[in-house]
Amino acid sequence: MLNLFETIKAHPEYFEQLSCKVLLCTQFDCPQQTALQALFSEHNFIVYVLSGRRILHQPGHTYVMTEGKCFFSKKGGWLSQGEIGTNWRVMIFFMPDSYLQQFLKKYSTSFSPGVAQKGKMPQIIDLDTNETTTLFFKSMVVYFMQSPSMPEVLLELKFRELLFNLLINPGNEDFLFQLHRIADHHKASLSEIMETNYTYNLSLAEFAKLAHLSLASFKREFKKVFGTTPGKWLMEKRLDYAGRILSTSSKSISDVAFESGFQNTTHFTRVFKEKFYISPLHYRQQIFADAVGI
Repeated sequence: MLNLFETIKAHPEYFEQLSCKVLLCTQFDCPQQTALQALFSEHNFIVYVLSGRRILHQPGHTYVMTEGKCFFSKKGGWLSQGEIGTNWRVMIFFMPDSYLQQFLKKYSTSFSPGVAQKGKMPQIIDLDTNETTTLFFKSMVVYFMQSPSMPEVLLELKFRELLFNLLINPGNEDFLFQLHRIADHHKASLSEIMETNYTYNLSLAEFAKLAHLSLASFKREFKKVFGTTPGKWLMEKRLDYAGRILSTSSKSISDVAFESGFQNTTHFTRVFKEKFYISPLHYRQQIFADAVGI
């Protein structure tokens, strides 16, 4: 599974970028290499679409991203869908939990009304933009072309300017709530990270990175929280999720396997039969037969 943050940071020759300590801002044209691509980021980020179109999928949520759209995503995974070979040009601002925690701690009196009344939020949130924020993104394009590069102190100010512009907009109350949730947790709970991302084919090392733990610490903490090993827990969750997709959609078996976090259809079919004593195809057929009373 592609780590978007690390890929961008490691390839400045492909991704125009500006960095300041823990912050990274990038602008690039991204061709779609497969119809459905699995991605994840170890850091939160804000995206502004300069041109093109992509559809982002997470369990229970779909987001259509077109020119002028802006969204915030917590760290984690998602599926990107688009026509192969088509580009979309985007600007991305990566911000780790620690930066957002410090930002809200410093400016907490400026952004506090009504936060406690909100419930659980999805990982990706659409952001409302106005003329001010649109002009901000367009003005940032110039900084990628200038030489020498933007001073770090100015880039940090630009990150703060972006957050202020978005947070003073009454249409971004959900974004404010999400930031307060991040600020209130020095470390996101392991259960929240796993429940949000188990459908993605992440390695245990990548799950550990999302939890800001070493691999050994991740395994120990996982055993305390779930009472079993990560491998067993992930297998059960992914198979149950696959069963729900088979029961409620007409997606192909290969698509079901991919969307449930399995690396290939052969492996998915084998472990599915071990759990349900029937192949995924026959499972779907049996569900349909039971529904129509055959």
